[in-house]
Amino acid sequence: MTEQELQERAEASVGFKKHLFTYVLINLGLFALDYFDNGRINWAYFPLLGWGVGLLSHYIQISSFGLFSVEKERLRRKNR
Repeated sequence: MTEQELQERAEASVGFKKHLFTYVLINLGLFALDYFDNGRINWAYFPLLGWGVGLLSHYIQISSFGLFSVEKERLRRKNR
């Protein structure tokens, strides 16, 4: 693995961690807002699930063990 590839991988990892932190922080706030609004949690699950799909796809994209890693490797080798 070249130095540039390692740098890109590190940046992708940091980007995912920021995305995860934002996801947790915002969703905690939404759950609190929903709960303190009427004493029950009614709608806060929907943004959690919707954004969770995006977070999962972000993880799959940066993961070396992701579903599409074989295709990525083929493209990388083809472009050499």
